[in-house]
Amino acid sequence: MNTEITKPCHIWRRQGKCWRGASCKFSHSFEHNTEGCDADGRKVFYPTGTARMPAQASRNTGTVIATISLSSLEPYDANNFITITGFKYVTSYNISNGKPTTIMVPGSPPKWSPPALPTTLQSNIGSKLTDKEAYQAQVSTNSLFAALSVSIAHTDTRTLPSTDLIIDRNVLRKLLDFVGGKVDQSWELNVQMVRNTMVFEKNEQGVARYSSQGYGIPFERAFLKYEDDSLKGTSGHYRMATYEIGGMQWMVRFEVDGYYDVRSTKDITGSFQSLDLGQARHGLQSLNTNPNVNESSYQGIRIVKSEIEMCILPMIEVKTAKVGKSPTRAKWMPQLYFSQVKHLIIANHNDGVFEKSYITESDKSEDMREWEVANQEKLQKLLQLIRAVKNTVNKTKGRKATVLCKKSEKKDEILILEQKTKGLKLGEGVTEQLWGPPATNVIQSF
Repeated sequence: MNTEITKPCHIWRRQGKCWRGASCKFSHSFEHNTEGCDADGRKVFYPTGTARMPAQASRNTGTVIATISLSSLEPYDANNFITITGFKYVTSYNISNGKPTTIMVPGSPPKWSPPALPTTLQSNIGSKLTDKEAYQAQVSTNSLFAALSVSIAHTDTRTLPSTDLIIDRNVLRKLLDFVGGKVDQSWELNVQMVRNTMVFEKNEQGVARYSSQGYGIPFERAFLKYEDDSLKGTSGHYRMATYEIGGMQWMVRFEVDGYYDVRSTKDITGSFQSLDLGQARHGLQSLNTNPNVNESSYQGIRIVKSEIEMCILPMIEVKTAKVGKSPTRAKWMPQLYFSQVKHLIIANHNDGVFEKSYITESDKSEDMREWEVANQEKLQKLLQLIRAVKNTVNKTKGRKATVLCKKSEKKDEILILEQKTKGLKLGEGVTEQLWGPPATNVIQSF
């Protein structure tokens, strides 16, 4: 009887090692573990954040400062309705694929430009998306502050001093899942106070980013095209927007898949009849970069002033899935809500074949309003959680900490630990450029 092990160990495939060691009954061999290899048999590593393993606090953390449990958050209050108001874009940038890491400010997403249909695409399994430096630029706040340093520094002295929170949309989704009692993956976040603004930053253990089996990246490459030649070598478009929610002022960074050119789109007209492009352009006049500076740098990131205007046309979010397996509203609605992207394209495929009847384009404005009403309890608890973290970090040494949530342990609490790193390397010069001169040192609580 053939006793050869043929099934691959998924822990070993994702992390390059397995905690079971020699007792693991699955294969730790490249020969049989071809699922996690590329066409040449090289091992494809995945970020440890995606592994189904208990997360351990990194070695840059110390003792536990505080524990925040779900039970400590107050129950739903019908008189405290949470909604987003005063939404506006602050700046945007594109990250280039070259070295050193370069951002172009302002940036622009690619335009929705579907090819002739039907079309067949190849799966992106095993393909490398970004290298270490580009991936770090995506998750680090360095690129965010680099963009702000040439867009609103010296010209906008009100935005950041009045901002309570700077955070990624992806981090907001993690926190929202937690207050909803759902922890799919363990995560670790660095938190630091700058003046009275709390800054969240991902603490990713994995550095190289790879795709899993799917058609998302190939679909975007085939259906979304950059209009400006200078952007064709970039790997993504990012925006920062500010808005008021629950008595706090947030600045949220998020990636945008593309935009609709409504001036040339014939199939989608009714959704954009109320779009006032003239008013939108007027609102973005203050976002122009410094006209006297064409190139600068920040924390090793090269900053190039682009000649393009910040796109004011409708932004879109794109999802791909097999026919009959479209993502549920619970999957994509928080993503749309926290970035206020109202237009969703769901592209279904049959083994990589995309047909016109498989692609659904829709305006989710009404869905977003309904979701907001239906998820008031979660939104209220999210605001409470953020305030609790801020009040705790404000009182810690150095006004910085690490927030840890472990999937395998208690799903109803997060830990706030001492952070031993130097934290954000803004420097007082950049801090004064963005926040203005230091005022009286008053610690603000919520």
